Amino acid sequence: MKQVKSKARTIIIGDIQGCFDEFEALLKKIDLQKEDTVYLVGDMINKWPKSFEVLKYIYKHRQQFLPVLGNHEVNFLRWLDGEKDTEHKDFQKLQNKIITEGKEKYISYLKKLPLYRETDDFIVLHAGVIPDKKLSEHSVDEITRIREWNNTPWYNSYTGKKKIFYGHWAIDGIRIRKKTIGLDSGCCYGKALSAYIVETKELIQYPAQHIYVDIYKSSKKTLWQRIFGLPKHELWNYKN
Repeated sequence: MKQVKSKARTIIIGDIQGCFDEFEALLKKIDLQKEDTVYLVGDMINKWPKSFEVLKYIYKHRQQFLPVLGNHEVNFLRWLDGEKDTEHKDFQKLQNKIITEGKEKYISYLKKLPLYRETDDFIVLHAGVIPDKKLSEHSVDEITRIREWNNTPWYNSYTGKKKIFYGHWAIDGIRIRKKTIGLDSGCCYGKALSAYIVETKELIQYPAQHIYVDIYKSSKKTLWQRIFGLPKHELWNYKN
């Protein structure tokens, strides 16, 4: 019997933040095939100590995985350049591991990552865009950090023709709209890691195995719980 070749898929994954175990498990749940193309919305590193494992995996499979820069990658590169205002306790750990296995190739790889990737049908970037501003004219910090514009979520004013896939906004959770899809479902906060299949419009999630950054014990506990409005480990799946 002649085998039917599986159709290649386009997969977009939200903020990994160093959650390598969940990343691997999500890929298995998706049943990733070599024909598939995987886009990553940035913030692959930083919140959890397995950042290097994530970076190493993506680099090894760089022909199939297409990341964009997130603000955490930007902060790490700035820290390497000596900008102390971007200092983070986990950056030194990540740098040490990179040096051990070959500093130049990983750092060079991160430095060459684009701020956005654009296809005929959609755009992948980390945070968002300023309405009515050309994509190519955005600064690094604008495209990797924006959440609101004129006191409202940036996507409320987005009128572009292409759908934008983004991350960065864990508090906003999964946000599926006609022109924009937000995929940061807060895995590092004990929620889930999410992937979106473009061809089937399917959302696939794998729950966090730990609370890596415990906002419930922080000084912002009341604020975060009020905004999230969800118990620990519950999946985010917001739509509007």
